[in-house]
Amino acid sequence: MKNLALKLLPREWQSHALEKWRPKRHGIIEVVTGGGKTVFAQMCLLAFFEETRNGQALIIVPTVSLLDQWWVALQEEIGVSPDDIGLLGGQEKCEGNELIIIAVINSARSFTEEFSRDRTLFLIVDECHRAGSPANANALLGKFAATLGLSATPEREYDEGFETYIAPRLGPIIHKYTYVDAARDGVISPFSLNNVRVHLLPDEEEEYRKYSRLIARTLRTGLSDDTDEKLKRLLQLRAAISANATRRIPVAAKLVELHRGERAIIFHERVEAANHILSVLKARGHRATIYHTEIGPAARRDNLRLFRKGLFDVLVCCRALDEGINVPEASVAVVASSTASYRQRIQRLGRILRTAKGKEVALIYTIFATEEERKRLKKEEADLEGISSVSWHRGQTGTDA
Repeated sequence: MKNLALKLLPREWQSHALEKWRPKRHGIIEVVTGGGKTVFAQMCLLAFFEETRNGQALIIVPTVSLLDQWWVALQEEIGVSPDDIGLLGGQEKCEGNELIIIAVINSARSFTEEFSRDRTLFLIVDECHRAGSPANANALLGKFAATLGLSATPEREYDEGFETYIAPRLGPIIHKYTYVDAARDGVISPFSLNNVRVHLLPDEEEEYRKYSRLIARTLRTGLSDDTDEKLKRLLQLRAAISANATRRIPVAAKLVELHRGERAIIFHERVEAANHILSVLKARGHRATIYHTEIGPAARRDNLRLFRKGLFDVLVCCRALDEGINVPEASVAVVASSTASYRQRIQRLGRILRTAKGKEVALIYTIFATEEERKRLKKEEADLEGISSVSWHRGQTGTDA
């Protein structure tokens, strides 16, 4: 090992989890976003290199942005030389003899199995739930001396990918660190949830009810391959009506008005709506910018960098920011629209709950328009009892619901 050492003081949960991982050097940790997954993985790396002659590590990440973050973290937090880090993904090609190789999962699919032969290799998979598809699971093939999976939500919602691909290759979940734990330990910012009701316009309400009736009728016929596909399509069409509800946009802008000058992120499901919100904010004099996948990568990174530096106060985004990007400077989040995905909800909360200097509390506003959304938020309120304050409002007037 080349004089590597952790430059941060380990948290209690990290030391405890390391003792669970170390005997078999195999397993997954489920840790809330902002709880310290990367530092824990670095602790495991140090343990592996201390105990293993001629060992190497392969770190698989879902995106180029996470590859960049790992490249920085390994240097700044445990002292790895840049010459000892290989990168694989996008324009990056590694030599293969580096101490640690970071690979984007798309590139790792055809790389890992062959690379692992005749090597003493430690496989780390960040956001390991992304490895649960048949194609991405190819990145987990090979022979490994140690494995570690990292995710806030390792188990997949809509398929058996965790049971079929992830757990058999990376190991079981060996440690969990929840919002309750992180809030208790002061690892994440205290936060307040504010759920804001808006109403569908009459034509939107009529369309929503039409699809609800079709969904009910389809369910009564019993599920088959044909009806299952039909049901999925009807649910998607109904969800699109809710996501595109006209009143979400002015209410999102109004909520940001309440916190003018504070660093805020607005999430919306649709790029067109995100662009509309941006234009409304700019017209009202806000220093606002945008981040989504239809913007070129250089401009996207620049917008994020300028937001973090404080040249912009508001960042409007779609799903590109859901996973893996750190913006601890933000203290206000407005979820203008969202899917039913629990994972998406956890990831978006994680964007705002990281601690930062001068940040006393994180405020999360969630705009909802339907009974289905209200039920999900009510369940969340019950789950977070004693951890976060939850309040309910009407979007039109700002008064209590």
